[in-house]
Formats: sequence, C-alpha cells, structure tokens
Amino acid sequence: MTGGLADIDGRAFDLVVIGGGMAGAGIARDAALRGYRTLLLERKDFASGTTSRSSKLIHGGLRYLELFDFGLVRESLRERERLARLAPHLVRPLPFLVPVYRGAKRGLFMIRIGMKLYDLLTPGKRTDPYRTITRNETLRLERNLEPRDLLGSGYYFDDLLLLPERLCLENVLSAQRWGAAVYNYAEVTGIRRLEPRRPSGEPGTRSGDWGIDVRGVLDGATARVTARVVVNATGPWADQVRRLAGVDGGRRCVRTTKGIHLLLPHITDHAVYVAAQRDDRMFFVIPWRQFTLVGTTDTDFTGDLDRLAATREEVQYLMRETQRVLPTAGMGEDDIHYTYSGVRPLSFEEGKSASAVSRAHKVVPEGESGTFLSITGTKLTCFRSLAEEAVDRVGRLLQRPAPCRTHRLALDGSDGEGTVEVHLWADVPDLGKRAGLEPAQIQNLLNIYGRRYPTILAVAGRSAAMKERLCTQNPDIRAQLTYAVEHERAETLADVLLRRTGIGTSPCRGKDCCEQIAAWMGELKGWSRERTQREILDYLDEISLGQQFREARPAGAPPFEGRISVADAR
Repeated sequence: MTGGLADIDGRAFDLVVIGGGMAGAGIARDAALRGYRTLLLERKDFASGTTSRSSKLIHGGLRYLELFDFGLVRESLRERERLARLAPHLVRPLPFLVPVYRGAKRGLFMIRIGMKLYDLLTPGKRTDPYRTITRNETLRLERNLEPRDLLGSGYYFDDLLLLPERLCLENVLSAQRWGAAVYNYAEVTGIRRLEPRRPSGEPGTRSGDWGIDVRGVLDGATARVTARVVVNATGPWADQVRRLAGVDGGRRCVRTTKGIHLLLPHITDHAVYVAAQRDDRMFFVIPWRQFTLVGTTDTDFTGDLDRLAATREEVQYLMRETQRVLPTAGMGEDDIHYTYSGVRPLSFEEGKSASAVSRAHKVVPEGESGTFLSITGTKLTCFRSLAEEAVDRVGRLLQRPAPCRTHRLALDGSDGEGTVEVHLWADVPDLGKRAGLEPAQIQNLLNIYGRRYPTILAVAGRSAAMKERLCTQNPDIRAQLTYAVEHERAETLADVLLRRTGIGTSPCRGKDCCEQIAAWMGELKGWSRERTQREILDYLDEISLGQQFREARPAGAPPFEGRISVADAR
C-alpha cells in the first residue's frame, strides 16, 4: 500500500500520470507492467469524474457506422471482446433492440445493413448473429414499446459494465502491485520545465525533465517530484492542466460536452436504442442492476465541472422521449430515483456539432521535446488500447521501448493470463453456508471482486461483526468496508458508498445507513466525532445533486446551506 506524500518527495519518475479516471488508471497500469517508474495522481477519488458518469456500456459504437468511422468501430469491438475476457465479473452480454417505425430516417433496410456490418466487424463472436426481427417478435421481447407504426427492429449485443468505478480501481490496484505509486486526493499545484543541475557525468536532473508540485487535499501535505514524461489524463480538466504546465499556447485541446442519465424503475429486459423525436439523436434505455438507465444528452458545457447536475429541461427531454417510446410503462418524473451528469473530454474540432465530433482518442505531444502528453477523446470501451498507444509513445521518449501485456492479463486482482469466470464454477449456496453469508451476499462478492472474493471472505472470518450488512437494503457487508480502507485507498465516506460498493448508487442511495457506516469507518481511520459528522454532510450533499432538477435552484449553484467540506475538519 502506498503511504503518504512524504514517501515520494524528491523522487524521480519515468512518467507521472495526472488523472485517476479510466484513461489515467489504464496508462499507469500499462506503464508499470512494462517496468517504467510510474506515479499516478488524482485530485479527488479514482473514477470520481467522467468514468463514473458513463452509460455503463462496453460497446462497439453502432452509431459510428453512420459517420463511416469504421476504424473506431473495429477497435471498439475488439476491445469489447478483450474486456469480456479480462474482466468477466464486471462485463455482461446485453441484448439490444433498435425499433424501426414507419417514416423514420433509419429504415429497416439501413438497420439491416448496420446489423450486418456490426456482425462482420465483431471478432470472436460470443453471441447470436446480429439481425433484424419482425414487429411481432419485437413486441414479444419488449411489451412496453409503442406498437403504432412499428415495422420491426434490429437485434444485436453489446456489453453491460456493472460497476465502471470498480473496473477503474482494478487498474489502479494492478498498477500498484506492479510497482507504481498511486495517490488519490493528491492535487497537482505546479508543473514546470527544469534546467539541468548536475556536473557532467553525475546523476541529477536531466535537461527537459518536468518538476511537479503535489498537495494532499485531505491533509495539506506537500511533495515535489520530477518526471521524464508527463501524461495529462484529466479528461474535461485537460486544458486547465495544460495551462498550469504552460504548454497550451492559448489553444483549446478538448471540447467539453455534458451528458445526463435518469435512473427509473425496471421497465425493460433488453436495452433499447432509438432516435429521439425532438432532434433525431440516438439515446439508450438500459436495464442496469435494479434500474432502467436512460441516457444521454450531448450539449456543450462550460460550467463548474465539480458541481454537475441535470437541469429540469434536460430531464424533461429524456423523460418525454422515454414516455413516447415506452408509453405503457407509465413512467413520469415522480418515478425518477435520481439522475447523474458527466462531461465528455472530446477532441476539439472546429465547426462540428457535439454529436458529430469523433469519439476516437488522441495522444497529443506538447512541450518543447514532446514529453507532455495530453489525452483527448477518450472512450470508456477503448481505455486499454488508448493506454497501449500512449505508453508505446512513452517508451520511445524514454528510449526504452517494452512490449505491452495488458491485452493478456486479467483485471480481477489476479493479473493472471487466461480467463476464469467465477460464475461458471462457484457454488454460491455452498460458499454461503461455509462462510455464514446469504447467497445474495456471496453473489455480490463474486460480481465485485471476481477471483479475489476469497480475500473478502478472509476478512469476514475475523469476527461475526464483519459479516453484518452495511445497509439493510443491499448485500454489502462490513468486511468490504474494512477491506476498502485497508487495501483499496478509500479515504472518505463517499469513496466507500459510491465507488467501492454499490450502496450509494442503489435505490436507497445509502441515506438510511450512511451515519452508521461513517461511524464504523471513523473507527478504522481514527476520525474525530466532528470529522465523522462532516463526512456524512459531504456525502449527503454530493448525492443531493441527483435530485437538483426537482428544485428551483439552477444547476451549478453554490453548495447547499450548511455544507462543510472535509478539508475544513482539519
């Protein structure tokens, strides 16, 4: 386990990765696996930004066929198949329907061609062939669909990602196991080019190295490190970091567009992918855990990246389209459990609409020697191939190229080659009986930790208290909290509820149990009573953003009255 910032003060690294979302975590893991001295820094918690605000899909991008972006579709489908093999505990095949109505821009002939192309571009198929199906078969599969003028539908598979936050964390923890230093709540406050400070032939700072100042967000500790290469994987914050390093030249690198999602009761068994009547933009209706997930919008955004919330207008847009497509489901705004919002870091392309901008990633070399690499256009599905491309470039800059291995090594805590899907052989009732846990609790451990589930059972075996539920409405147990604090760098209550377990993203959102969990976590971390109370307030404030559309207060307004930050508790 990486210690405090004092452990890295004064150290020299081959590369420093700024940003602990999916892109940064993937790059740090790839670099560590190749033997490069790697440091990963994240200002908040791993996956707390765009990664946790996605549509929960690992997908090829059927829509990109319309844009003739066959290269991106082929890459995405290849990476989709790899992730299903490398992280089978988190990735599940999901059947999709594309309803086709009379008079639609995309008729059955076009959809049939799209299905054929998508099928041909998919390597190593795991599912039924993609095809078009009849009106009656479509309605048999999804009875809530609008039947009037329905001609049929496209039928294909992409993959559902159960917990994007866990996939990101698996990359971070793997990077750490392979020697990387990884820190959350570590803000980069300064980036500068360094002049050489050594007599010829003696070790010291190299010409062109970068000096980086870091501050601990929670404890105020500081450190200074040097790096041969800096990777700016901060997503929508990329231009801010470029300005901090003085490499932006007054030019934008990213275009930030906002997408929102609604969490409704379960109303579909298949994912539905359909065009909005208002603007012909494609949107998803996806079964995810206990919910139906509806998204997303795609509008330019220049507001506060740290206080994202869906507006009433955005919610009404998605709600009306959902009511139109699934009229007999009877959904209204009162049925929305909560919403969430994220911002995409698209590559800046002059003169294009938000939906027309390519989702293909770019690795942009900047600075005099091209050793400051900015990442743009990241697509969750392609984080691994992006990391491979970025670290290939790092190897060339270091003049120490090494082969990539991330396409072979599993992402379930084992770092092993080959796939062992625990669901295929795990005897859930027997495991539950031997561990003193309910089958639902064992299944939850298999879903979250994959082949690493025995480590949680070992913690649960310490005492009867470790087998207690964290929340009466969720299967997670106290052993998971203890393991998150001891081994998964959980620093705040929100880290545990939102990104180490699924409690904070479940229907109850952890509102009934957060005080008790904060008390248990406070015991593990030695929090004062005041700090524990402020953790609760901060968490409740964070999840309140998901209900902000119900209020008159505009999105991006200052925090709720009485909110106290964790830093103030120090």
